[in-house]
Amino acid sequence: MNRIVVKLLGFAPDADPTTSGVLTNCSGVIPTLKGFKAAPSPATTPLATLAATCQGAAALTKLDNSTRLIAGTPTKLYEAGVSTWSDVSRSVTYTTGSTSRWRFAQQANVSMAVNGSDTIQASSTGAFSCIAGAPVVGIIETVGSFVFGFNTSANPHGWQCSANGDYSNWSVSIATQATTGTLLATPGPITAGRRFGSSIIAYKKNSMYFGSYVGAPVVWQFDLIPGAAGALSQEVVVNIGTEENPRHLFMGESDFYIFDGSKPYSIGSNRVKETVFTNLLASRFYACAALHDAINSRVYFYYPVADSVFPDHCVVYNYRADRWGVDDRQIEFPVEYVTPGITYGTLGNFYATYGNLPNLTYGTAFLSSAQRQPAIIGTDHKIKTLTGVATNSSITTGDYGDPSQFQTLTRVRPVFLTAPTSAQLTNYYKNNEGDALTTGASSPLMSGKFDLLRDARWHRLKIDLVGDWEMSAFSAEYEGSGSE
Repeated sequence: MNRIVVKLLGFAPDADPTTSGVLTNCSGVIPTLKGFKAAPSPATTPLATLAATCQGAAALTKLDNSTRLIAGTPTKLYEAGVSTWSDVSRSVTYTTGSTSRWRFAQQANVSMAVNGSDTIQASSTGAFSCIAGAPVVGIIETVGSFVFGFNTSANPHGWQCSANGDYSNWSVSIATQATTGTLLATPGPITAGRRFGSSIIAYKKNSMYFGSYVGAPVVWQFDLIPGAAGALSQEVVVNIGTEENPRHLFMGESDFYIFDGSKPYSIGSNRVKETVFTNLLASRFYACAALHDAINSRVYFYYPVADSVFPDHCVVYNYRADRWGVDDRQIEFPVEYVTPGITYGTLGNFYATYGNLPNLTYGTAFLSSAQRQPAIIGTDHKIKTLTGVATNSSITTGDYGDPSQFQTLTRVRPVFLTAPTSAQLTNYYKNNEGDALTTGASSPLMSGKFDLLRDARWHRLKIDLVGDWEMSAFSAEYEGSGSE
């Protein structure tokens, strides 16, 4: 009897399927530091349904550490309460294009919003209003005491920054350091602008510019970063570093990258690059968006395959483990949901009856504070956190065997860190490299193992699982049965 132990390396459909540990396919599976687990299902929140399609949302933190959750629809801006959305729009209806996004930024206690059609909006509390003299831009970001606008209505290659320390002053002046410029060394409009520590990175689809503060009269200097990497949109650039050591993780036109301040390097090549970008509907690139689950070191990249303004596929990258997974679902927009602390006044929003209260001692039952959770706004306009109980998921391994040796596979034992409710294994097999796989028998999980009997040169395993589980590896037992 022979036995091999295989550590799972992750979703890598572009890799050689005979590479030990690769998953050629999976569904509802996300990478962890220990291995892989079932993706949580979307869980409902107390928030009511948003009035219309969400075209952008963000959780913005003020100086007192309080948070505002703002969402934009084609014509309105809304602020989330515990269970309701409040209209915080200006008095004149907005005109957000059907393929445009609302983008948000925070400077001190002032929240700002842009949509590429209307003047920059600002609010410290309550309703937003136009900043007099500010430009119309498609992208907004803050760095220190400056506010940046990119992809201006006057020039898609253009950028503009406010006066130093004054978000309301956009009149170009050496004295105030409000200035403007264009990025013309490479083709295409500016697609993203993200803070990078005390600097800023401006992105086009296939290029990047490093923006450094140099003081008057230039104020901000943008230098082209070598290479052909860029970002599809503002929403696909995530800062996974710290203020002292910033790092951007982003989705380009044909690959995924990490930028650490020197040069961008690929994290998708020979793993997910070919599969994702072959299937991505390029004409709907603007629908791509990322969601950062900082606590678990995961970034969800949503992208469209169907012809829709909503993304419907998702690959998930764990940047500490350097592994990929899959959690496909159609959404309107991803966002961090800030859970409100529970008070007696809001108790009914969380627990319908006394019987639903947590089983904790007196004095501890309501000890809760605002928490950030990864969430999505579904096509039903409802916000849901990715914290629910897992349902159905599956993993499909690569091919194991020997081109010159028949092997009889007799047992497969998963190394579960958390066991599923139930599981079923299906064996696929073939006798020659390049042949189509034949579907074999299925076996249920019993006593922590799958028992089967299949003689072939090559074996592939699909495991369908129900419920929460986490798995790091599997072992397979087989006997050699002759060679040809």
